[in-house]
Amino acid sequence: MLAKMFALVADKFQDKVDKGGMPYFLHCIYVMQHCGLDDETSLCIALGHDLIEDTDLTAEQISSMFNDQIASGILALTKDKSISYEDYIKSITNNITVTKIKLADLGHNMNVSRLKRPLSAADFDRLEQYQRGMAYLKKTI
Repeated sequence: MLAKMFALVADKFQDKVDKGGMPYFLHCIYVMQHCGLDDETSLCIALGHDLIEDTDLTAEQISSMFNDQIASGILALTKDKSISYEDYIKSITNNITVTKIKLADLGHNMNVSRLKRPLSAADFDRLEQYQRGMAYLKKTI
């Protein structure tokens, strides 16, 4: 299953780069490696955490390729644009696996050394939001 998720994530993020110009696929690998989980299902969720949010895949498609647990984990990590960031972060705490994956995601996203440009006001605002989210999630573990 994990090899299949690697192939899917590599394919779906093939031509995408992160804010620092690095292949986006590397971010997915980082989150998987730093989430503190070691079972195959959790690693698949971590590796695929941005598939619904950043590609054309749906939870139903992921479920049919893998299983409902992986699809629901990835869906839980997908920010619904109709709710506030705070409500999104609160919703993650319903699942310890998803919480740990989100903490790894936020930790990597907050690493400003990945950026190849000076920080902008928008970067500082995003970092502040991520820091609040991280603090909230850490209190729930």
